[in-house]
Amino acid sequence: MAYSEQQLTDLAKNNPKELARFLSSPNTDIHTLTFGVEVLGELGKDEGIVLPVLRRLLKHMNAIIREGAMMGISTFYLGIDPPQDIIDRLSIMALNDPSPECRDCAETMLKGYGK
Repeated sequence: MAYSEQQLTDLAKNNPKELARFLSSPNTDIHTLTFGVEVLGELGKDEGIVLPVLRRLLKHMNAIIREGAMMGISTFYLGIDPPQDIIDRLSIMALNDPSPECRDCAETMLKGYGK
C-alpha cells in the first residue's frame, strides 16, 4: 500500500512507531520509503524509533531512498552531530556510493559535522 505525503505526515505526528514499522517492511514501495523517511526524520522526536530506520535506509539499494535517509538525518540531527556510526556511513558513501548525487549529499553533510 502506498501512502500519500499527508498520510505519512499524519502518521509521523500521531503514531511514529507505526510509521517506523511500516518503513522497515520489505514490501513498502519506493515512493513511500523515500518520503516516509524524510518525514520521520523531520517530525520524529524519539531517537530510539527514528535512528534504526535511518540506519537501515541509509544502506538501501535504491539511491533515492538513501538520499531520503540522508535528508531525514539532516533534519532529525539539526544542529547536532548524529551518532558516530552514521558519520562513518556517510564517510563511506561520500567516497564510494554508486550515485553521484548521494556522494555529493554525504560529502556536504559531513562538512557540517564535528564542528
